Amino acid sequence: MDGISNDPMFEMYGGRKQDHVGVQSFKDLRNWLPVMIEPVPTNFEALIETYTEKIAKTKNLGCAVPINAAVSYDSSEETCPFCHTNTSESAPKVCTDLPDWKKFQIGTLDCGYSKHYHKENFDLCIVQDPLPCSSITNLLAERFLSSENIGMVQIDIEGYEYILLEGFMKELPDHLLPPVIHFERKVMVAQDEIYPLQEGKKRLKIAEDLMKSKGYALHHEGEDLLAIRVSGFRASFDNVMS
Repeated sequence: MDGISNDPMFEMYGGRKQDHVGVQSFKDLRNWLPVMIEPVPTNFEALIETYTEKIAKTKNLGCAVPINAAVSYDSSEETCPFCHTNTSESAPKVCTDLPDWKKFQIGTLDCGYSKHYHKENFDLCIVQDPLPCSSITNLLAERFLSSENIGMVQIDIEGYEYILLEGFMKELPDHLLPPVIHFERKVMVAQDEIYPLQEGKKRLKIAEDLMKSKGYALHHEGEDLLAIRVSGFRASFDNVMS
């Protein structure tokens, strides 16, 4: 994500277009430390601009940590093949004619899916670059950041949320789980219709069942889900505040 477009975090940081009753954007972020993990090159550059130019200067944000990497729970890999659209000036016209959201905002570790999606244009339009990849806690640890006081997690990874959530829940003990997790649901729903999993499993249901099993209450927000940890919340909250 570029940190602005359809980004609920930016709505909280930068100001909502239309405030909900009783809910307003944060006015002072001096005690926050946003960590943004973004693999898509153009999104990563845009994230840095958003947080340094738009948020830091208006919300007293003293520091943010942008990480150009991908989250992976395959411990045998330090780099992963990352497929994204060729946006160079020499790219073929069939690639430059793609809508901006496909050119600049979409990338995946699942290059097989990318090949299936782009079909005959895969070799023309898709660049495969090695990218640093690791689990969330490892990516934080590499930058000397603790994973013991995560206050909020926002996930938007185009239908793979259920995989990331499963890995994330396994690497943190229950008392360290963040109080709030917000993630996109619409692409999982679409993927369940177009590319069903084996044995009839549903991506969204896997994610929902997992969150409920960890004590989260789920609130539907149209295209997204807001998960608030109501069981064990005091332990999670105390860790964030300590």
